[in-house]
Amino acid sequence: MRIVCVTDLHGRLAALGRILADAGPADALLLGGDITNFGSPVDADRVIELARAKVSTVLAVAGNCDSAAIDRRLVELGVSLHGRGVLLGTVGLYGLSAAPPWKKGMYQLTEDALAAALWTGHAQVRQAEQQVVLAHVPPRDTRLDRTLFWSHPGSTALRTFIDHAQPGLVLCGHIHEGRGMDRLGATIAVNCGHGARGAYALADVDQHVRVELRSA
Repeated sequence: MRIVCVTDLHGRLAALGRILADAGPADALLLGGDITNFGSPVDADRVIELARAKVSTVLAVAGNCDSAAIDRRLVELGVSLHGRGVLLGTVGLYGLSAAPPWKKGMYQLTEDALAAALWTGHAQVRQAEQQVVLAHVPPRDTRLDRTLFWSHPGSTALRTFIDHAQPGLVLCGHIHEGRGMDRLGATIAVNCGHGARGAYALADVDQHVRVELRSA
């Protein structure tokens, strides 16, 4: 399965268009949160509409710069992965919206709520040969959640989940300067980077996982 993952698009439709043209044909497009820049469900609709015009399967989670209303809209559109498992062939996907408590005025959930969403999604695709997690935030205390000031605002719930469940691939964003890859046991974790500037990840997932960080 060929997967394109874009995070932190912040409503930049032109950037999404460039990324999809650069990536070429894909089986699935994953939008990993901050779909808008503190926008509305209508703004999220525009992004999903463009995505669906290019890729037949689109799945998404909301980010801290989105909102609970946008998260509900993703459910209504049938693309949400937050606390939900989706089986595509032999690959099971599930996800995590929002961020743990960090700054005021953002879409945030408690670590307990994040953990519950992860385990709920995991249970729905337990039989999958490969598991892919789409989370807006990176796991805590990794290369992927380190800010310019060397703080680590990633999710402890996601890190604990990875340590126990060991999914094959975790795709995330949120910390723009944390773009890169890290290995946590058998899990490959990838911060896809600042999609608004053309950064994205291209993954091939079958019995093995291969990931490439690209820019359009």
